[in-house]
Amino acid sequence: MTSLFGRMLPLFIGVWKVEDLFTEAVARLFERRPDICLGWLEEIGAIFTPKENERRYVRRVSTQKSFVALEEHGRGSRPDMLVEISRASDEEDAETHTELVMFESKLGSWEGPEQLKRYAAHLENMSATRKTLVYITRAYDPKDPDKILAETEGVSFRQLRWHDFYKFLQTIKKDALVEEVMLFMEEQGMSRSHRLSATDLMALSGVLRAFEVFDEIFGDEVEANLKAFAGNNVNRREPFSLTQIRDNKRFILLAPLHGGKLYCYISCELDTQDSFPEARFYLEAAPTQDVKEAAREASVAVMKQMTLRNEWDSSGLSDPTGFLRLWRGQSLANLLHEEDHIAAIKNSSSSQSESFGKNWPSSKRRTPISRGTAETEAYFISAAPQTPPSNHSPRRSPSPGRRGKRGEWLEARA
Repeated sequence: MTSLFGRMLPLFIGVWKVEDLFTEAVARLFERRPDICLGWLEEIGAIFTPKENERRYVRRVSTQKSFVALEEHGRGSRPDMLVEISRASDEEDAETHTELVMFESKLGSWEGPEQLKRYAAHLENMSATRKTLVYITRAYDPKDPDKILAETEGVSFRQLRWHDFYKFLQTIKKDALVEEVMLFMEEQGMSRSHRLSATDLMALSGVLRAFEVFDEIFGDEVEANLKAFAGNNVNRREPFSLTQIRDNKRFILLAPLHGGKLYCYISCELDTQDSFPEARFYLEAAPTQDVKEAAREASVAVMKQMTLRNEWDSSGLSDPTGFLRLWRGQSLANLLHEEDHIAAIKNSSSSQSESFGKNWPSSKRRTPISRGTAETEAYFISAAPQTPPSNHSPRRSPSPGRRGKRGEWLEARA
């Protein structure tokens, strides 16, 4: 990634890190360039066109603002962005009118339970001349405005795709911030142009060969080694692989370790900083509401211990409820000198899982990592350093997770 926001992305954690980072980027753009904010909101019909003697300005741009649950709601709400526009005529003592535009953005996740209906209800309770709810997504996710607004009055609804915003940015005066936002949108698939370049045509013609390469790399001994390591069958379902490539830019072989809460996988990461694919081995724990869960605490302890050994990387180890990830990988560019590239990549993929077992505490190496039963939990607890649990302050517990269309654990966002 070459954009500023793309370089910042690895510093963010959580399932929705792309959404959260991009929301902050757009909010900052609206603050620094109110002409962009006002021009686009007027173009999509979210605010009134000013009269000849009126002036207007962006009063406030808020992100991730929390709303307490209304009586008929089962939970609170937290829309991605709220824009407040003030409008008044040039006449002395003229009344100032307020227009509100509430945004919910989706870049790979999906609408939570009654999410848009709850947002519309909160907008209805706010004081403004005009109130608009905007649902803007990267993927196609059609909504019925009549159902969303069935129980509210005085609120309008607009649905857009992020490539619509990109098209608008192409028409305005550019500055450094606008260019960075547009570049990040291109990197994240939000700039669809509907025109095919020569590179696009070459990519399409190479799709079938790409899947043949994946089969050659991840088949036979690599799949067998992962299965032997995990003690469970490997997930090779085609729909799962396709959603992983589309939404997470990687091809993976995944094997569960303990009741779906802990799993390992070998991946070919396609979206890397140096533009070369990377073969990786992951150990990952799914989000949980139970911060004090014994297996999770033991997993954190062992993963932290592993990060001190042989260049293992990690993420989320300080988050008591989110994803925990431990991985090790090698760029495929480092294997191009080999005579047999496929064999070299297969050997690299297999060696990642083998090196994982070798780096456990020596007294525990004879114990299998998992057999898909409660044995996993017992092993993690026994392998963990015998130190008291840390007295961290848990963050707000997320909602129960659900398996999303893209193969990731998706939680219903507020």
